[in-house]
Formats: sequence, structure tokens, C-alpha cells
Amino acid sequence: MAMTFPDLNQVLAKMKGKFLPLGWWHFLNKGRIADRVRVGFLGVKPEYQHTGVAAKLYQLHFDAAEHRRQKGGEMGWILETNTAMNRGMEAMGGKVVKRYRIYERVL
Repeated sequence: MAMTFPDLNQVLAKMKGKFLPLGWWHFLNKGRIADRVRVGFLGVKPEYQHTGVAAKLYQLHFDAAEHRRQKGGEMGWILETNTAMNRGMEAMGGKVVKRYRIYERVL
């Protein structure tokens, strides 16, 4: 499964956090304002991993992006230990900007 959404943070910045008097107009015109996307979810069932399914999902996203006016995208919250996802992102020309870790302690 893969889900990609327009980056609504660009629209919210244009609205300056206010819905009135004209913030609603910017929200309705979000298609013209948002020129980036956010990959919200991308995952493959364990039994289908390493079979090329993830690569096909990447290709479908790139093909869809060619038909829309998008400058770029962001993949958020990929754990540092998720080497397969990080390698795939770097192979597509992406770069790691932030590192996310989970620390655990038994209480």
C-alpha cells in the first residue's frame, strides 16, 4: 500500500493560520498552491518484500508525479533502522534530513 498526499503545509502557510477573512479561499485553491507532496504511508506485506513490489509502487508514484506540477516530495518519519526504506529513498535521489529513533526502557 502506498498513499501520497499534497503538502497541505504550504496551504496552511499561505493562510497564515487564519480561516477568515481570506484563508478559506487559499484552502479551496490548494491545488494551485501545493507543488510538493508527502508520502504518508508506504508498506509491503512481509511475504511480498524483496520481490519488486515496493519498486513498482515507487515507479507508479514517479509516473503520477510526471503528469502533475510537482517540484518535489517528502517522505516522513522513516526509522533509522529501516534500512530497506532508507536505501530505496536514497536510490531515488532523496537524502536523510532527520533521524528518528525509538528508545525503550523496562520499568
